[in-house]
Amino acid sequence: MAALRRFDVLLVNPVRDGLNLVAKEGPLVNERNGVVVLSRQAGSWDELGEHAIGVNPFDVSATAAALGHALALTPSERAGRAEGLRRAAQATSPLKWFDDQTANAASPGR
Repeated sequence: MAALRRFDVLLVNPVRDGLNLVAKEGPLVNERNGVVVLSRQAGSWDELGEHAIGVNPFDVSATAAALGHALALTPSERAGRAEGLRRAAQATSPLKWFDDQTANAASPGR
């Protein structure tokens, strides 16, 4: 958690759905308007993608370029993205998330 408070850029890059809580927790605790570079394969992409920088987890060159882009954002661009990420991360309550997970587990073919 201490590292999440201080990141300038957070790379959350699962090749399959995963690391969703990291992608949400990071912006909530970050004190530096950190930018999230997020795999489009992450389940949280649908919620956070508008404010994150999206990457294909298999494209190393594009991921490197996305990290460079994130580091080059102006302070106002960083602040705008960070605020959007915080709002999006808080839009779904933990209870709603849990209910969605248990519903998906009960219907594995969905």
